[in-house]
Amino acid sequence: MMRIKCKFIIGIVLIVLVLSVGIAYGQGNEYTDPQGRFSFNLPADWKAAVPYDSAQAAYFVYAVQQGNVGELIIMIEELPFSASIDQYAAASEENGFKQLPGYIPGTQLPATVFGLPAIKKNFTFSPQTELTLQSEAFIFISGNFAYTILLDILPDYFAQTEPGFSQAVASFKVQGGAPVAAQPSTPQPVVPSIPTPTQTTPVPCPTVEPSTPPPSSSDIGGALPAPSAPATPAQPVVPTPTPTIPTTPVQAPVTAGMNIYTDPQGRFGIPIPAGSTTAQTTEIGVVLNTPDGAGIVAMYTQGEQYVQGMVAQIKPNHQFHGQSQLQAGSRQALVELYSAVNPQNNINYATVVVTYPGTPFMIIVTVPADKYNQAQSWILEMIKGTSIR
Repeated sequence: MMRIKCKFIIGIVLIVLVLSVGIAYGQGNEYTDPQGRFSFNLPADWKAAVPYDSAQAAYFVYAVQQGNVGELIIMIEELPFSASIDQYAAASEENGFKQLPGYIPGTQLPATVFGLPAIKKNFTFSPQTELTLQSEAFIFISGNFAYTILLDILPDYFAQTEPGFSQAVASFKVQGGAPVAAQPSTPQPVVPSIPTPTQTTPVPCPTVEPSTPPPSSSDIGGALPAPSAPATPAQPVVPTPTPTIPTTPVQAPVTAGMNIYTDPQGRFGIPIPAGSTTAQTTEIGVVLNTPDGAGIVAMYTQGEQYVQGMVAQIKPNHQFHGQSQLQAGSRQALVELYSAVNPQNNINYATVVVTYPGTPFMIIVTVPADKYNQAQSWILEMIKGTSIR
């Protein structure tokens, strides 16, 4: 059976909404793809952001006072053979959408985009415990390319954003001539492998909230700053210690209760708490969930500039608490501590962002602020014990 390598990626969804920032466009302002492939009217209050995966043709986020709560993604896949929209949608459902954690299908209806037959799907999925996203996707084919226009957002904001999203889809234009409806000569199953989002997620990236938590500084030699709750009523306040810098390098941990996660492509290895599970894998890394409720996103990106771009996207929506440097084998690790309140469950999360200067690698750890002090020991070991190719 022929299979298409589909890069249809919802992304590290659990960090996506945390790691996104961009330039705002007004209502009715036309967005044109820099490569000239498509254009559409971007809804009001959405911001263009840097795609967190090379498969994404365009990426936008929806922000409220508490932070980013939704994302709009446009993905384009080149098909190796002709396929009908029904074939592609069926393969996307079976081999893509169903692979999303906590996926619950909703309605699937015929639609039209740019005068071409399309499929409109509604569904929900849960990239992380206590995090559910409401989603709507339009799928259509023009020539040898399959297009997916995807909205995923926290349920409380779906009703207010969906009309604008539908209008954006209605204005969508494929550049380069009149619409071309694909007519398969020999029916072939199309097998896209789905989004991963940010996994949503975790970043993403995402990258949505809950953010990725940080370590705390207390009595660990060289540690990470401890988050204090943002000025929001009824949130626990965690003292913010002054970050310290370790003076003695610490070797990779061999502590009981820690295992090593090794990247399938051999790009990195990180110590993680025993019992941690893989929530999702992406082409640039992995999203892990620990037994104590923390999320770990490890990413081997396209370059150090990409890493700095990700860090820059975290800062506007998080409270900064400090930074420190740790010796990680032969490398230095820069550790920054942030916190933010997840608008869906009103829980304050600590987010530890770890970068290794001179490498394209980064780690984001997200943990409820009230569990941060307990988690700091394994976070510290993970940072110091990480090996990078």
